[in-house]
Amino acid sequence: MKVLISGAFWHGSLEESYARAFESVGWSVVRFDWEQIARAHPLASVAFIDKLLRSKIADRVGKWLVNAVEESRPDFVFVVKGRTINPEDLLQIHKLLSGRPLINLNPDSPWEKQNSSIRLKQSIPEYDVHFTWNSHLVDQFRSAGAKAVHFLPFAHDPSLHFPVEGIATESQFDAVFVGTYSPERDKLLASLRGCTIGIWGNGWTRSSRVPREWIQSKAIYGDQATRVLGLAPCALNILRPQNEGSHNMRTFEIPATRTAMLTTRSKEQCQMLAEGSEIECFASSKELLEKIRFLKEDLDHARSVAVRGYERVREETYAKRVRTMLEILGLAR
Repeated sequence: MKVLISGAFWHGSLEESYARAFESVGWSVVRFDWEQIARAHPLASVAFIDKLLRSKIADRVGKWLVNAVEESRPDFVFVVKGRTINPEDLLQIHKLLSGRPLINLNPDSPWEKQNSSIRLKQSIPEYDVHFTWNSHLVDQFRSAGAKAVHFLPFAHDPSLHFPVEGIATESQFDAVFVGTYSPERDKLLASLRGCTIGIWGNGWTRSSRVPREWIQSKAIYGDQATRVLGLAPCALNILRPQNEGSHNMRTFEIPATRTAMLTTRSKEQCQMLAEGSEIECFASSKELLEKIRFLKEDLDHARSVAVRGYERVREETYAKRVRTMLEILGLAR
């Protein structure tokens, strides 16, 4: 059995985690690295300033994707995000698949401005099945013309997210945060004066609020990110507005490292992990500060949360998500 996955393949990417997961359950994987192919286009170096040129490059890469499907003859095609794919190319792929599924999984929301595009929204009806990490988006996909939509939570990749050393008696930070800069996150973290927070992520040089010594480096991914989580009694998970009420990738990745997760309180996360025993939550800057101090002062509780959270998510891997996906598609062995 063979699947063609279209997306961006790099160490720590969701696409690569899913590719490994398919391989772990016995599937052959054709990796179509849309992002790498687009960057290799002769005009890519100037395309960032020309919207029309970017579309032309995407059209060219789309034709190569169609050719890859024709040559590899997969049992189904799995597009991750697909923000720049032309709907006409999806129609061509449909013809080539002859009834085999064309599916989409978007780790963002198609209606969130910075992650959206006209093509992305126009393409929604062209897929046989959509998988979404956010249960609140299911009805929105249906209203946009999706043929079938299924809630499929994020998970963790054991090759990237694994238990780290236990909490040291003298931690380097009171809490660590691995994530991209946003004004909301900046404001929240800046309110934690009196603490020492370690921050890793892109864009934090724009911050005029948090102490400069808190910013450790640009983005780190996968096992590199995993290894910094043990530098504090807890790791912070600050949900973006688009994740409000839901969860994100860190929901599973942090507990999988056997680190206590202190996360934005949300209904979906509290259904996945028990607050107070498997995770700790906050709803305000005041509560966040209190919880950071609590976990720092009660390391036995921090360790307990870390261990129980790990036990709760240890089986929630991308291989498990793949098996669920195959069952839904009627392709399970």
